Amino acid sequence: MTLKFDPKTHTYTVDGETLPSVTQILRDMGFVDTTWFTDYSRERGSLVHKIIKWHCQGVLDETTIDPVLRPYFDAWLKFVDDTGFISKEVEIPAYSSTFRFAGTPDHVGILNVQPAILDCKTGIITPVVGLQLAGYEQLTGVGIKRFGLQLTDQGKYKLTEFKDRNDRQVFLAAVACWHWIRNH
Repeated sequence: MTLKFDPKTHTYTVDGETLPSVTQILRDMGFVDTTWFTDYSRERGSLVHKIIKWHCQGVLDETTIDPVLRPYFDAWLKFVDDTGFISKEVEIPAYSSTFRFAGTPDHVGILNVQPAILDCKTGIITPVVGLQLAGYEQLTGVGIKRFGLQLTDQGKYKLTEFKDRNDRQVFLAAVACWHWIRNH
C-alpha cells in the first residue's frame, strides 16, 4: 500500500482510497472551532512551518526570512537551544491502515533524551492539540511524549506537554464516528 499526499488539496490517498486527515476528523467532528482562523493566520503558520522544515533539513537561507516571520523562527531557535530538541522526522506524511486515516506530524524527535512528537503553532495552544497529537502518535506506531509548541511574534515560545492518555481513546472514537457518519 502506497501513501500519496497532495499538498495543494491537503489530500491523502492510499491505493486510490481517500483517507481523512487528523485535522479533518477533528474539525468535522466538532472539536475544532474554525471561526477564529483567518487566511492570514493560516498562511503565517504554513510559512513558519516551511521555514522550520528547511532549517531542519539544512537548506534554509536565513536572509530570505520575512521580518514579520523572523520572531517565530527565533522562538524555534531558542526552544531548540534551551531544550536540545533533535528533530528526527520533519513533516513526513503517514497513515494508519487499521483505522483508515492519515496525517503529517510536524516533528518526531528527541526531547530530554526521550522520544517525543511536537506540533508547532503560531497561535494559541488549545486542549484539542492533545487530541491532534494523539492522532499523530497513533501514526508513529509507538507511545511517545506529546508536546504543543507555541511560537510567538515576540520571539518567545511556550511548550505544553499533553499527558492525558485518554486523548488516544477520544481521538480513535472520533475516527470511528467520522467513518460511521460517512458510511451511513
